[in-house]
Amino acid sequence: MPRNTIPKAFINWKLLLLAITLLTPGPYDTSTSQILPAPRTLLQTVLQKLTRWDAIYFVKAAQRDYANEQEWAFGYGFVKAINGVHWLLSPVFKGLDLDLPQPYAHALSAVLIANLSHALSTAVLYKLTREVFPSNRRLPRIAALLHIISPAGLFLSAPYSESLFALLTFVGLYCYVRGYVVVAGAWMFAATMVRSNGLLNGAVFLFDFWRVGCGVLTGEGRSWRAMGRLVGLGIGGVLVGAGLVVPQWVAYGRYCLANEDVEVRSWCNNTLPSIYFFVQERYWNVGLFRYWTLPNIPLFLLATPALIVLICSGIWALYGGAGPVVKKLAVPQVLLAVMALLTYHVQIITRLSSGCVVWYWWVACMICVGDGRAKWIVRWMVCYALVQGVLFAGFLPPA
Repeated sequence: MPRNTIPKAFINWKLLLLAITLLTPGPYDTSTSQILPAPRTLLQTVLQKLTRWDAIYFVKAAQRDYANEQEWAFGYGFVKAINGVHWLLSPVFKGLDLDLPQPYAHALSAVLIANLSHALSTAVLYKLTREVFPSNRRLPRIAALLHIISPAGLFLSAPYSESLFALLTFVGLYCYVRGYVVVAGAWMFAATMVRSNGLLNGAVFLFDFWRVGCGVLTGEGRSWRAMGRLVGLGIGGVLVGAGLVVPQWVAYGRYCLANEDVEVRSWCNNTLPSIYFFVQERYWNVGLFRYWTLPNIPLFLLATPALIVLICSGIWALYGGAGPVVKKLAVPQVLLAVMALLTYHVQIITRLSSGCVVWYWWVACMICVGDGRAKWIVRWMVCYALVQGVLFAGFLPPA
């Protein structure tokens, strides 16, 4: 397989999705027009078609900060990343005379983050796969190619947090596999700031912390090296959790501490005051079995292939002899699939899966050995991503 296969595949896939974006009529929903003026240029048209669903909240929050309580359901870290890139590139946008009335400039910043992060996460997944499977030369490229055509599709090109989350997670896992647990925790901290489900990666730290800790307590692994690793794992795990705590603390200071101009909200008095979990339940109806209604059956059917792939690959990793490293990394993936099935808006699992690594390896291993199941999974990935691209650009569900 030529070395330039991955870059070529990435560019061609992005151009195909761009063509779908431009050719899709609509939109069915006009919510985007509430924040973006009518497009006057081709660039504005593309940005307008990419700013759909949650992207509206990300772009609005990046432009004028979190103005409404329900907006805190959308990743604090990604919003701040958009702000940072916008600040950095504003002189460039002006110098190129791109004609970007607000908040088009913020939308463009978010799109640049998404696409650059997708490209970089593909490269990092390649490196991570080489580290975990050093004897299989084909596997890294196949895994990288699978990440390019992820069923997340256009969500990895739009103002959404999935690409950046995948990049930060993959870098964190790479550092973890190399043994740099504190550095890995720092990357996972950033990932959890971007998407709250990054907290599940703490299970990897907890698994090793328990194993090393038991060795230290029983005397089997009582050494300065073991103690140092135990401390490092503890710090790394705390950093992962801090990625969720920091945005909650910012919101707590805004809504809960003494301020005559702001009404104290009910969640401020909870044992664990979290604006994120409050707004997810209050405004987005997220909770155990809340999504299990008859009208949502089509969404469960759409999510079923992704859930099957995530769970089957997780079982392969946990019980199929894929190795201790893969076994550990499968735990967050399985937890994510179970939580999506029981508590989330289940259809989002197709895009959340883009930040998991084990299922890419499972499919890649099947391709390497000629397992016929792999071609059906790849066909599903491509077909789903293309159809979903049309629906997304047309502002049609699911999202």
